[in-house]
Amino acid sequence: MPSPPLQPSKPDDERAYDLALVRRAKKGDRAAFEEIYERHRHKVFKVAYGMCRNQEDALDVVQDTFVKAHRSLPSFEGRAALSTWLCQIATHQAIDLARRRRVRRAEPIEERRLAGKDVAEGPRGRAQASELREALDRALDELSEKHRTVFVLYSQKGMSYKDIAKTLGISIGTVMSRLFYARKNLQRMLAEFAQ
Repeated sequence: MPSPPLQPSKPDDERAYDLALVRRAKKGDRAAFEEIYERHRHKVFKVAYGMCRNQEDALDVVQDTFVKAHRSLPSFEGRAALSTWLCQIATHQAIDLARRRRVRRAEPIEERRLAGKDVAEGPRGRAQASELREALDRALDELSEKHRTVFVLYSQKGMSYKDIAKTLGISIGTVMSRLFYARKNLQRMLAEFAQ
């Protein structure tokens, strides 16, 4: 029989309360994991929506995040706050979703090129913008995972250094360093578009 729910008495007890829920969930207490979901789904959704910019995709990411968290719960050691750990999972799930979508979107373009049907449509500027987007996607794929994640969270999702640091469990200085190297590498890879 599941243990009766605990209630945090004040905000300082939030982390201890989460750890108590995790301990119960690790022992198979479904109600404890359901409570983890209820307590953190809004934070996870905010991260997912910030990355996806689409409600349906964000909801998919939330679902995938909690499925993965449930499977990975035995490895959660509590070094980071539970919400930070869940947001890290959500960030990676959103990046994976975007990567899968990019691959699917790129396949028809490649098929048209192979068939010799890739004729520029519309004004020249739109074609150049499309070419730049494709080049940026390829350049982002060439970045290391840690540099790409920080770049996407900062420049495309509008997260602050502090929020990125908290989400990824790294220092603000590490965020700044990774962002610097991501920008430097992207500038080098996209130099032809700067002319």
